[in-house]
Amino acid sequence: MITSDLIASISAGIALISVIVSIISIFIAGKASSLNKKMFKRQGVIDLHMAWHGVNDIDLKNPICPDIIKAVNALDLTASLWNHDIVEKIILYQSYWSPYKNIYEKLNSYSDVIIGINKKGNDIITKEISRAFEDMKKFDLESVRQTSL
Repeated sequence: MITSDLIASISAGIALISVIVSIISIFIAGKASSLNKKMFKRQGVIDLHMAWHGVNDIDLKNPICPDIIKAVNALDLTASLWNHDIVEKIILYQSYWSPYKNIYEKLNSYSDVIIGINKKGNDIITKEISRAFEDMKKFDLESVRQTSL
């Protein structure tokens, strides 16, 4: 004959097992969510790569309007991905910081009107592009190892 104490003990044991299984499920779901987020953040790299395709540098001694527009579009997309944390920042930094910095600095210091755009180089640099530039520059400086004596 099963006593009520035995039934209560079995019920408590089953409840404990249920709690343990639930905790394990939550942990696994959290890991899966983190992995999905990382995969999502890496998918934007292909679009970014296509935006930068053919954008290596700009010649401001002989500015060519379509080249400058393409370069600004690449800066803008990179800035959006950086500012909104859509792509992992380390990937953006490693792959695009050098050309981003080069083009940004050239355009930002160019004060002549670009024919075809009818704006000065520093006027086509948006706040978003500047913000990403400053953040990437900080990221660059933070990557320099320092030692203390």
